Amino acid sequence: MTFGKYRKTLMWICRGQERPASYRGRSGVGTNARPPLVALDPSRGRVKFGFSTGRNAWARAFVAAMFCVGVVCLWGVCGELPGVVGQDTLNQEALNQQASNQEAPSQESAERDAVSASQGEDAKPADAAPVRLMVPDKLVVATREVPPFAMRSEDSQWTGISIDLLREVKAELEVESGHDIAFEFREMSLADMLDAVENSEVDLAAAAITMNYEREKRMDFTHSFHTSGLGIAVGAKQRRSGWSGIVDAVLSKTFLRIVAGLFLAMLVSAVGIYLFERRHNREHFDHGWMKGIASGMWWAAVTLTTVGYGDKVPKSLGGRLIGLVWMFAGLFIIAGFTAAVTSALTLTELRMRINGPSELSGVKVATVEGSTSADYLRSRHILSVKHKDVDSALKSLVANQCDVVVYDAPILRYQTYQNYSGEAFVLPVTFERQNYAFALPSGSPLSEVINRVLLRQTSSPDWDDVLATYFGESQQK
Repeated sequence: MTFGKYRKTLMWICRGQERPASYRGRSGVGTNARPPLVALDPSRGRVKFGFSTGRNAWARAFVAAMFCVGVVCLWGVCGELPGVVGQDTLNQEALNQQASNQEAPSQESAERDAVSASQGEDAKPADAAPVRLMVPDKLVVATREVPPFAMRSEDSQWTGISIDLLREVKAELEVESGHDIAFEFREMSLADMLDAVENSEVDLAAAAITMNYEREKRMDFTHSFHTSGLGIAVGAKQRRSGWSGIVDAVLSKTFLRIVAGLFLAMLVSAVGIYLFERRHNREHFDHGWMKGIASGMWWAAVTLTTVGYGDKVPKSLGGRLIGLVWMFAGLFIIAGFTAAVTSALTLTELRMRINGPSELSGVKVATVEGSTSADYLRSRHILSVKHKDVDSALKSLVANQCDVVVYDAPILRYQTYQNYSGEAFVLPVTFERQNYAFALPSGSPLSEVINRVLLRQTSSPDWDDVLATYFGESQQK
C-alpha cells in the first residue's frame, strides 16, 4: 500500500466530502459518501473520531492517531492546551515572575542602603569623638602597709608591687577616659578594707589581698597578678650543722640531768664497796676515805661498762653482794642511759628541724591576727600566738619566743630578706595556695581595664625582674 494511491481518498475522508461518481474502488463498487474520520461535534464541544470497518480501517486509524499527536504537540508548544504540559508552562512562568519580583526589591534595598550609607558618611563629622569610659577625676584606693606589696617611703609616698601596677592602671584609665586621674590612698586595716570595698566606700583596694570563697561572695576581684601560698619562717639556729646540734643536745638540761643521775648511782655504789672492803681488802680500798671512795668509783665504772680490768676485786661477802647487785643494775642503767641520750638528741633535732606544715602541731607557732594563715591554723586546730603584724611575729622568732612564723610566703621572704637576713629564713616550701588580686565593689566598671593591664604586665618578660627586685634572687621560688 502506498500513500500516493490513497491521497485523494484521504483528503476526501478528512473533509467529509462525497467522492466523485467517476471514482471506483478496487471492488468496482462506488460509494458517494463516507463519514469523516475527524469531525467537530458542536452539541458537545469536542472532536469526534469516526472509524468504520472495512478494508481501509487500519489506514484511517493511523491517520487519526497522527492527527491527534500533531494537535497535542502543536497546542503544547504554543502553551494553549489546558492540560498538563500547558499547566506546567504556566506554573514555571509564574515562578519566574515571582523570583523577578523578589529580586527587584532586594536590589532596590541594596541600592537604597548604599545611598543611605554614603549619605551617613557624608553627614558624619570628621572630628566625631570616640566613646569614652566614664571615670571620675579622683579614685579612692584602700591600702595598708604590707611589704613588698604596699609600702610607705620616707617621703610618705606609696610604693610596692601593687602600687606599681596601679600606676600602670592609672595610665590606661587616663587614655580610656580622656582626662587626668588622681589616686587618693586611704590606709586601713585588712578588715576595714574589705568592709569599705563591700559597701562601695572606696573604688578599689590594693595590697596583699588574697581571693577566697567567702570574700568573693562580698565583692569582685580582678585577675590574679601573683600566685603563692603560706610559708614558714624559722630562726637561724635551724641552719646550724649537725655537730652544732649534737653539742647543743649534749649541753641541754635533759642530758645533764641524765649524767647527774648516773654519777649519783656510781657514787652510792662506790661508797658501799669502800665501807665493806676497807678492812678486808686494804690493798685495793684502804688508802683513806678520799682515795678509797675514788677507788670505789673506778671499780663502779669498770663494772658498769662491763670492761672488767680486774685490778680491783671485792673480797668480803658484803662487797661481793654489792658487786653482784651493781652488775645487774648496770645492765638497766646503761640501757636507760642510752635511750635517754638518744631521745634527748632526737627531740632537740626535731625542735630544730621543721620541714613542713605537718610538723607545726609540735612547735610554738606565731602568726598575724585576722589573716588567711590564722584561719588555716585554726581550721587544723594548731595553737598559735597572734600578732598585729608580721614584723612583730618575726621579732618574737628572733628572740626565741616562738619556733616558727606562719604567714604569706612572699611577705615572709621580703621581710627576712630586707630586715632579718642571717637571723631568720623561710623554708623552701609553700602550702595552701593563694592568689593575690585587687578588690573591687560588685559591678565596678573598672574591672575590664584593670584586667587588661594586669594580663599585659604579668605576661611581660620584665615581670620576673620586678619580683626579683622585691623578693631577692634567691627567694623568688
